[in-house]
Amino acid sequence: MAFVATHLDPRRFRSIVCTFTSEKSVLSDQLQAAGVPIHHIPCRDGITWRAPLRLASLLRSFNCDVVQCYNPRPILYGGLAAKLAGVRGTVGFLSAFACQVPDRTYRFLPQPLATRSHRNIFRNRIAARLMRYIVTVSAPLGKRFCEYNGLSADKLRVIPYGADFSAVGKVSVQEENDFRRALGCHPGDILIGSVGRLVEQKDYPTQLRAFAMAADKFPKLRMVLAGDGPLKGSLQRMAHDLKISDRVSFIGHCERVPALLRCLDIFVLASKFEPFGVAVLEAKAAGVAIVATRVNEIPDILSDRRSGLLSPPENPGAMSRLFVLLARNNDLRERLGIRARAEARARNSLESVLCEYEELYHASLNN
Repeated sequence: MAFVATHLDPRRFRSIVCTFTSEKSVLSDQLQAAGVPIHHIPCRDGITWRAPLRLASLLRSFNCDVVQCYNPRPILYGGLAAKLAGVRGTVGFLSAFACQVPDRTYRFLPQPLATRSHRNIFRNRIAARLMRYIVTVSAPLGKRFCEYNGLSADKLRVIPYGADFSAVGKVSVQEENDFRRALGCHPGDILIGSVGRLVEQKDYPTQLRAFAMAADKFPKLRMVLAGDGPLKGSLQRMAHDLKISDRVSFIGHCERVPALLRCLDIFVLASKFEPFGVAVLEAKAAGVAIVATRVNEIPDILSDRRSGLLSPPENPGAMSRLFVLLARNNDLRERLGIRARAEARARNSLESVLCEYEELYHASLNN
């Protein structure tokens, strides 16, 4: 969403961001760097009426035409504020996780589903009534959210997450080669990698076990894990116990993700649960062969055997066989990468996402 706020056509739009938290974040840094004003309205937990009143005052002071809100509670407050301020254009956005509902048995959840309580279902119904449009990142997610909360799908619009093609396009061959050398790769090595927090949801233990099994059959495999998290120490110990610590690099937080993706031969996502899989989109945009677990929305954004290979979750044996298959087949890796990039460009370019939002803002005013 930061890309939308910072790249709207300045001849037609002016962005102002309001937050309910004063904490610094990567998002706030991006907005400030782009010159987008950020206003903070304190908002305590639970139901409070001060927040929408203050927000309405802010909307009037800037003579706002469109209010876009992110996830149910801000949608409720933003919708009420828009009514009070006389703002016609209202667009609510639901993240992939916010759309998850208890309509199935989940093997793993990183946090409780907020939609379980009757109070939250009631809140969601009111929030939806206050919006002209509700945006979700995939049709199945939006449909399940509407059905579970007893909402009409008439207001539903699908605008997927976007992938930054320009960033990966700027990575030179020399930068790719330098990155691989820094990771200890030699000519002919097959580099497998991941980008994500080192938490239980991402199931790095399965990934490491799969890598260890594959490395026994294909000695020129290497792996890099980019990201930090509470499991870093235990994963490093696990790599040592599996006797693969000399082939696995833990590089922590990575500022050069596009360069990392471009230097990979195989990208892997081993998650037990993945609401959407933005990391998979980024890997697709980089044209990397992808191995991912068949969970949640992943099969909808990664076509098995066409733009990637899908593995059952928590199954290191199955994942290791896919690693070996790709390691031994350069042509297959290349075909999957080309197809993945083409799919992402057709569905998920940031430019197309931006155009869809601009059109929706106009529709929210005129319909």
